[in-house]
Amino acid sequence: MQPPLRSLRVLAARAVDLLYPPRCVACGRFGVLLCEPCVAAMHPATGSGRCPNCSAEWSEPLNCPRCVSWQWLDGASAAFEMEGRARRAVHALKYQRLRAIAPLLAEPMRKLREVRPFDVAYPVPLHPARLRDRGFNQSELLLRELGWPLGPGELRRVRNTKRQVGQAMHERRANVSGAFAYDGPALTGKVVAVVDDVVTTGATVDACALALKEAGARQVVALSFARASFDPNSSRPPRD
Repeated sequence: MQPPLRSLRVLAARAVDLLYPPRCVACGRFGVLLCEPCVAAMHPATGSGRCPNCSAEWSEPLNCPRCVSWQWLDGASAAFEMEGRARRAVHALKYQRLRAIAPLLAEPMRKLREVRPFDVAYPVPLHPARLRDRGFNQSELLLRELGWPLGPGELRRVRNTKRQVGQAMHERRANVSGAFAYDGPALTGKVVAVVDDVVTTGATVDACALALKEAGARQVVALSFARASFDPNSSRPPRD
């Protein structure tokens, strides 16, 4: 009798682990894709020294210039600052296409629902062309691992925008303007979360918030694994 397909997959996975044992994407340590010491060394994006509205590094009395241009988003929270180990973890998921790391990135995001309570959540959508190219939506993977309640209907990217990497703040806002639409029942009175791997300028999640508020959402917040505290006065594009 032939072994069941599941058993064959388990055996194949074990064979791969023997040939290519997992290594931490942040430090290279063998045994796990993201080790506990590296997670412990990441810079939290919550607590003191952060903007209460957008979670970027900010301790000045005036408004944080990184989120002052947001029109529709009601706030953003992230687990870690987008630097060092956290950046390498995000890049492993998004660019190295290491889907197996998604549960490890999702775990520290769980506390964010306590920081910004919400009713339902949506992943930041990819355009179908980008989805075919990458093979998966990293934001959808994170939301699936988190198990947060999904909203009705669908948040869609209706325009295949340019990649945001390497673009200045105003270019990012123009790039995603009108790029999202919501199809489904009204979201009247709901607090909605938009989930992403990283928030840089916030242009993408702000554009998502517009589509959701047009559907009746009372508030829209962004929750992510990482937050990039770029220099708002620099002439260089924000680093993702």
